[in-house]
Amino acid sequence: MTQRATSLSAMLVALAMLLGRMTGLLRILGLATVLGVTHANDLAILVISVPDILNAMLVGGALGVVLIPEMHRCSEEVSEQSASQLIVQSFFVVAILASALTFLLIMGGTWFTSLLASGFTTAQINEASKLISIVLLAFPVSAVTAVTSAVLQGHHKPVIPAYGNLFFNLVLILVIFLWVTPGQIEILAWAVVAASAFRLLTQLFCCYFVTDLKGAFHSFFRLSFLNRKLMVNYFQALAAIGLVVAFPVVSRSFASMYEGGISLFEYSQKLVELPRGLIGAVISMVIFPRLSRVFAAGDLDTGARIVSQTAGLILLISIPAGIAVYVSAEPVVSLLFQRGQFSDSDVAATAKLLQIAVLSMPALFLSILTMNVFYARHETITPFKISCVSLVCLILLSLGLRELWGMSGVMLAFVLTSWLHFLGLTISLYIKFEVSVIQGIDLKHYSALVFLTFSGISISTMIVNLVSDHVQLFICSAGLGGLCFGAVLLILKNHLPSLNGKLSL
Repeated sequence: MTQRATSLSAMLVALAMLLGRMTGLLRILGLATVLGVTHANDLAILVISVPDILNAMLVGGALGVVLIPEMHRCSEEVSEQSASQLIVQSFFVVAILASALTFLLIMGGTWFTSLLASGFTTAQINEASKLISIVLLAFPVSAVTAVTSAVLQGHHKPVIPAYGNLFFNLVLILVIFLWVTPGQIEILAWAVVAASAFRLLTQLFCCYFVTDLKGAFHSFFRLSFLNRKLMVNYFQALAAIGLVVAFPVVSRSFASMYEGGISLFEYSQKLVELPRGLIGAVISMVIFPRLSRVFAAGDLDTGARIVSQTAGLILLISIPAGIAVYVSAEPVVSLLFQRGQFSDSDVAATAKLLQIAVLSMPALFLSILTMNVFYARHETITPFKISCVSLVCLILLSLGLRELWGMSGVMLAFVLTSWLHFLGLTISLYIKFEVSVIQGIDLKHYSALVFLTFSGISISTMIVNLVSDHVQLFICSAGLGGLCFGAVLLILKNHLPSLNGKLSL
């Protein structure tokens, strides 16, 4: 795949993911308008998120990072037919295992619900478990969708799965605005099942045209290509990615002890997830397949340059964006959410959490990149160990900081854990493979970026305390964000040679 084709694919994926994230935001806005910050909205958020949480923790990301390099290896070292056999075998095995797990979770619905919302009362858990039993039917569908997404990404067709979230969200938005009420959450659960099925059908249709299935069912029951090494790598990657996905799930469970806590946490996180989803999609769907090919070919210099350039662009986006959002948090939340059942006090509470959440933005973005570098080098155990330690830190920090600062403490624990996770990955990446996240920048330049970030946050805090008019806050946020963008660009261009020339992403 040429550099020009890769860049075009990245732009199309970014556009598709932008539309998907924007409709996801519209979905949240719809829930805020119809249900506000209430227990009914907590139930609605749980219902919508359960299949994707399970998919991301148990199948999705791990399957992609293991299946795509293995498809490339089978295609180059064996034959195209063997790659097709791997795809078909993976599809049916995932479908069977996901269906079995779904059955077990439905049987233990009350226990499963208590994990997702530990702060709910017994009556609330019983109510929620009935809804979750319905929406769990979407999990096997989402699981096999991860296989079709990996196939399309491996064939350099990342745009098609990128539009999956758009299709999913459009179905839910229609249902939310037409039929959902505080007493009619069950219809939302069935809508999630229908939307998941629609997303799968669109990808199956595309897979039929981009893959050659001739001979794919040969020796089907022998499962010859699902070997022990592939399974070990998969479960290690599964555990590492699943634990990272569990970070916000664990934090949200801690937030459930507060009335409307799940809703407040979700609203603030959604605004951080919008840019994170775009960066993550470009890395996972476009950058990762190329990294896997480059490292497989032994071209370590090109791989290191791709990593460095991607990390530089992430910092160039995340630091100014985070500071700008910090300044304009309250007017942004008011503009997006304040209508219907969403009150002034809800705006203030959400904005406060958003200002804390944006502090995790650079770490969340860079963690996606560093984990994908490990997976492109076929290393899965190190991210798993770091994710385990990070999850323990999250639980301990949440328990301690929740007692001191309530919901703000829960969000702060999430932020601190995000940075600990990224730093652990970065240090391990350099020790194990001698790959720097950003080559050409030494401790002095890292210190300058850190100083710039904290200076921007400090100035932002003063602006928020001095300016109350929303229009003026928007203007100040744009100006401060622009200054930070110029400062970060100056640091990177002066000390990162790969950003002086033409980008090769």
